[in-house]
Amino acid sequence: MLSCKFEGSDVVERQNNYFSASMRNHITWDTNDAESYLDIDVTLDLTLEIYTRPFALLPASAVERPGNLMMQALVDRLVPLLLEQLLQDYSNWIQQKSENSTCVQSALSTYTSKAEQT
Repeated sequence: MLSCKFEGSDVVERQNNYFSASMRNHITWDTNDAESYLDIDVTLDLTLEIYTRPFALLPASAVERPGNLMMQALVDRLVPLLLEQLLQDYSNWIQQKSENSTCVQSALSTYTSKAEQT
């Protein structure tokens, strides 16, 4: 994760002093019965110190459980977006590679034709 911070009011932005996050994405390409697929494992670790009332008076589980549900919903939404972007990037890379290959073949063909004329 390059950076992650809260933005908004002063109260919200002060949470940055009590918050940290790290994420690990492990993507592998595999085949099963001649069908190719990507396997993605995402690990998201969050630490948020609860210091404001009334939340500081609650048991940690009362704050942790809704937070975990919210983060799971976020990850469930972000992973498909990551895959969509990955597929788009791959498609663009293949297209660019194909165009570069065509340009090289064209230049090589032109060079060969000129060399044969001399």
